[in-house]
Amino acid sequence: MVRMVALAALWGCSGGDGGSHVDGNGGGKVAGTRDTLVIGAQSDIGQLIPILNETSADSAVIGNLEFPLIDSEFDCSLKKLPGIAKTWEWNEDGKILRMELRDDIKWEDGTPVTAEDIAFTYDLVADPTVKSPRLQFVERLAPDARPKIIDATHIEWHFTTAYDRDTQVSHVGLGLVPKHVFADADRATLRGHPKHNEPLSYGPFRLAKWEPNQRLVLEPNPNFSGPDSYKPHLSRVIFRVIPEYSARLIELEAGKIDLMEGLLVADADRIREEHPEIRLVRKGWRAQDYIGWNLSNPLFNDVRVRKAMAMAADINGMIEKVLTSKTGEKYARPAIGTITPALCGVHNDDVKPLAYDPDAAKALLAEVGWKDSDNDGVLDKDGQKFAFKLTTNTGNKRRADVAARFQDDMKKVGIEVNIEKIESNSFFSDLRERKFEAALSGWSAGLFVDPSDIWHCDSPEKKSEFNFTGYCNPEVDALIDQGLATSNPKDSAPLWRDMQAKIYEDQPYLFLWWQDEIVAIDSRFENVKIDILSTLNRLDQWEVPADKVKYKH
Repeated sequence: MVRMVALAALWGCSGGDGGSHVDGNGGGKVAGTRDTLVIGAQSDIGQLIPILNETSADSAVIGNLEFPLIDSEFDCSLKKLPGIAKTWEWNEDGKILRMELRDDIKWEDGTPVTAEDIAFTYDLVADPTVKSPRLQFVERLAPDARPKIIDATHIEWHFTTAYDRDTQVSHVGLGLVPKHVFADADRATLRGHPKHNEPLSYGPFRLAKWEPNQRLVLEPNPNFSGPDSYKPHLSRVIFRVIPEYSARLIELEAGKIDLMEGLLVADADRIREEHPEIRLVRKGWRAQDYIGWNLSNPLFNDVRVRKAMAMAADINGMIEKVLTSKTGEKYARPAIGTITPALCGVHNDDVKPLAYDPDAAKALLAEVGWKDSDNDGVLDKDGQKFAFKLTTNTGNKRRADVAARFQDDMKKVGIEVNIEKIESNSFFSDLRERKFEAALSGWSAGLFVDPSDIWHCDSPEKKSEFNFTGYCNPEVDALIDQGLATSNPKDSAPLWRDMQAKIYEDQPYLFLWWQDEIVAIDSRFENVKIDILSTLNRLDQWEVPADKVKYKH
């Protein structure tokens, strides 16, 4: 199961015998659970309806409230494991996926999870009034079979074409929306539904408490009816919302939080020496940073301008200064696209990043007509200064450092960059609505291949919600469509590599790097599954030995 997240002060953690008493809805005692995991989070959750969530903070919580249709592990590609689906098989042409379902999974309120919930969830995704950012998940499913319900424990997914099976499974593996709660909801205003942040669990944990912009608390779901191997060993998980990186770091070193993501390399070097009680874990090549250009802004219309800025940005220098340890170990590698290098054979290793060359960048800008006609140090053209606002999210010190270095690099070639930092949920909302000039942001890359949500052109029927830059290249669209219609990964891999090359040639992003993110975790926690899937992967298995319990609940 894949999870991750973020919160502000332990509450009610004193006394007790080390057992876990789950108060609130459901009540009762969950045997064998002990200790509390306190996570320092950069931002609060925004949306807990699975088909609408957009941030990693949301996904981290949702992933622990659900029992997946098909679970997964990762090694170069996704490996499929039983979940709600006990067994699955494809027909000969790969266009029908048949599943046998468990009949014992229940929502937190005792209502059975059924095939009707699965069908209802996908009906919501397909409804344009809902405006789900997962619309591409249903585009290759037959409207009358997403899924087709055979009986109480058997369903079929009918695809309009056969394509990569990992991607097919990922497309049908969305978290579920309870039909008995949302059946009569106004679909046009689903994002603001009164229950949108009061989710019913059908997984190992339940949402026990949420204090917006302060903390969120998960506790074991006493009504979880899935396999015993998924029942939690921890009493509680508290996400403390601590927006500022420096404040999170202080809390980590003081032992007031147990887990912190996105540790800066310099801080990791110091913590290794000063805090043996803190374990540092590398997640793998999944986190990407980039600067996206709003392509509706005339400043960025000409691809030569975008290439010039790429040549003027000292990306390797940034990696050396920000993402390299004092021992010389690098925690980043330059990126050329949004397909992670962890997907073996799919990432295009032949595309080489543009070399850092400020003189060539100046010449290219001059070729487009950008010159410093008034000798004030800023390029101008037709009376307009080459100046723009670079927006990023608050609380991310790495991005703040990178923004400043990028600003300095651009100044050297006559481009004025003004930096603006805004609260994370507002920042991501502005990205989705394309209310920015340039944005320093990032992706947690998909571990299956479907680039359509980021790179497919808008159409009159659909705006690509995650295509923040408004990029559109019909040749790229054709490669995406062909790749998603190709069932053999060996045949589709060359198409994906061609797609990456064409996108890099267009430079809709200044692709920065793939980062091997560092996570800090208190060493009293055992059986920790931090990996490329999620920081909180299989959180239900995390545990603390009885003699190391810190918080008795």
